[in-house]
Amino acid sequence: MTSPHHLHATAAAWSLKSVLEHLAQLAEVGAAHIAADTLEAPTLLRSPATGRRHALGGDTSSLAAATDPQPARRNRWADMHTRSHRSLGWLADQLPTPAGPDGWWRIYDTIPRLQPGTAAVITRHLADEDTFVRTAVGCGPQRELLRGVTCPACRRRDVYVQTSGPQEAWTVVCTADCRCLGLGCRCRASGAVEGVAHIWPRHAIVTDTAMTAA
Repeated sequence: MTSPHHLHATAAAWSLKSVLEHLAQLAEVGAAHIAADTLEAPTLLRSPATGRRHALGGDTSSLAAATDPQPARRNRWADMHTRSHRSLGWLADQLPTPAGPDGWWRIYDTIPRLQPGTAAVITRHLADEDTFVRTAVGCGPQRELLRGVTCPACRRRDVYVQTSGPQEAWTVVCTADCRCLGLGCRCRASGAVEGVAHIWPRHAIVTDTAMTAA
């Protein structure tokens, strides 16, 4: 089954997968930094006077402060990555998905078989999670403005291609957020649904030649 709702859900899924991969890289870097800090021996600023005071039974608080175990540092990126995957696992459990540890794949694999209304709900969940993670890591949406390409519905020259995932999964949307009028809409989209933001498969809007020229 294919409808605008399914295209939106698929695009949201690929966008989220892309930013979660970036988040995983940040988590790995963070873990490496924490491990390096943990292994680094405390540095003591010692002097003959300090050494003599210690030998004579003087104040050893500086030594104790330097050698006390430090509290474990949290890897916020790893925590966020874990939280997101748990959220995806919960969402996958609400759907008739196959069993498996990867919540994202279970959702993505099931999207084409969902009813349009369910696909719309899944889109909102995925888009909310995508926005949350992208805001946290400072990463904007992956899209490219298609200059010279006209929106089939509103005829504005302001459309962009969403470039997350493999090229065959790329989609085109209107920057004006124009909405489908349903039956008879100029979008001519397969399974047009009234009120849904227009979306098309990339190949339905732009050829490789036009994409290169844009």
